[in-house]
Amino acid sequence: MKKGSCCLLADKIPARYILSALFFLGMMLLITASHGFSVTIVVMVKSSSPASPVNQSGTYQLCTSSGVGNTSVQSVQNEEGELEWSKSLRGVLLGAYYYGYIITQVVGGVLEQKLGGKLVYGTGLLATAGLNSLGPVASRASPWAMFAVRFMMGLFSGVLHPAMYGVWGRWAPPTERSKLLALCAIGLPTGSMINYPLASFLAAELGWETIFYVPGVFITFWLVAWLLLAYDSPAKHPRILEEEQKYIEDSIGDNVPQKPRVPWLKVFSSVPVWALIIGQLASDWSKYFLLTQLPNYMKNVLGFNIKTNGLLSALPYFLAMISMLASSIAADRLIEGGKFPKVWIRRGFAVTGFSGMVICGVILANLSGCNPVAAVALLCLSEAFNGLTTAGMRVVHVEFAPRFSGVTFALANTAGNLPGIFAPLLVGFITENDPTLAAWTKIFYIGAAIQGVGGIFTVVFMSTDVQPWARKEGDQEPNITEKVTELAHSKDLIITNEHAQPDISTQNINMFITKL
Repeated sequence: MKKGSCCLLADKIPARYILSALFFLGMMLLITASHGFSVTIVVMVKSSSPASPVNQSGTYQLCTSSGVGNTSVQSVQNEEGELEWSKSLRGVLLGAYYYGYIITQVVGGVLEQKLGGKLVYGTGLLATAGLNSLGPVASRASPWAMFAVRFMMGLFSGVLHPAMYGVWGRWAPPTERSKLLALCAIGLPTGSMINYPLASFLAAELGWETIFYVPGVFITFWLVAWLLLAYDSPAKHPRILEEEQKYIEDSIGDNVPQKPRVPWLKVFSSVPVWALIIGQLASDWSKYFLLTQLPNYMKNVLGFNIKTNGLLSALPYFLAMISMLASSIAADRLIEGGKFPKVWIRRGFAVTGFSGMVICGVILANLSGCNPVAAVALLCLSEAFNGLTTAGMRVVHVEFAPRFSGVTFALANTAGNLPGIFAPLLVGFITENDPTLAAWTKIFYIGAAIQGVGGIFTVVFMSTDVQPWARKEGDQEPNITEKVTELAHSKDLIITNEHAQPDISTQNINMFITKL
């Protein structure tokens, strides 16, 4: 039966863009479901609990411009909360989600290959929302019941990113990979932009319990659209236009096995894989520090109330969204232009992103929150630089290992989520008995060091060439050196296309670029 769209709107919007919109909404809703807790814990817990061993004679040297001034811990942290959890316990609970999350990263990549990304992604997000709704009951029952809920949420949501990358390995044409993945990735900062003001509003006006319920309602509606419009590959899509399906399959190859065996030994011994693993760990330190600790920093150091806290906490993610999208579009255009090797385009964005984060971290360490306006501006700027790493390294998974992009991303994302565990633990440990600005100085310096070392390793060892272990059996490595003049405009497309043959013509590649 001839394929075709079901309506006029679908004729105008390619199926791959509809898929990217669904992933964008999924990522956005994941953040609202999984990270509202970092706002909620600020108001649901007594700030100075008898259970806390905090040195009560210490002082938070709050910024005078925040309207609070230097005040004792007891008087500053007197916002009401019903639960008595120590700072160290709060750090453990904030990290509980990531204990589960890192366990299922590789599992998610394998499940995507065996069951398909549609089933894995949809089920994972729905289960995450359902578990999140148990938060109020679990938190009142026991902190360890809450730990179990957050841990289980992490287990289910851990499969989402690997499943998404696995799907894009079959859907994303080489010259659109940065853009399509960026459209999905900006769902994360967009979700954070929505999450902080929404959670702060719900906590202030309707009670903190509602923060656990509202995301699930929206995820239910999203699931209906996901079931109707998402498919694992162009070949499985019943309504995709034949012209678009041919364009995608000719660009990336239509004969990729759906269940290839993963060469685990070669994957783990691959230096380019480790470059992405280390890079994601370093980059995600910034992201997860903000996700878990920004409301805490805004309240206890900068002295903002819960509503202002929510609004200001959203600002870094707005700039991250802009930088992700702009840099990814720019990267695709540079790659399509063919004037620079693809690997150097990726390295350029990675160098800029990591360097900017390190500089912002060092300045923040020296400001130590004494200037709230400058501190907020630097946090925003740091996350904007972090957004550049999407075009710099995160998209490389579907370039250097398109058949195993879900698996390699899962490995990198496992390392990338370690900061989600250790950032709150580190903050809790350092500030437990030293609730001063000097403690936060140490925290910012540690973050800058992680980003600097990790960024250098990534830039030096990353590669965009399809790795030998990622090629289909029988594929040949394109002889670029013999055709560099003839195919100068398209050499990077050949590198990224594991199914490209040495005799592929410039005319055909130009057709792939201009089609649709």
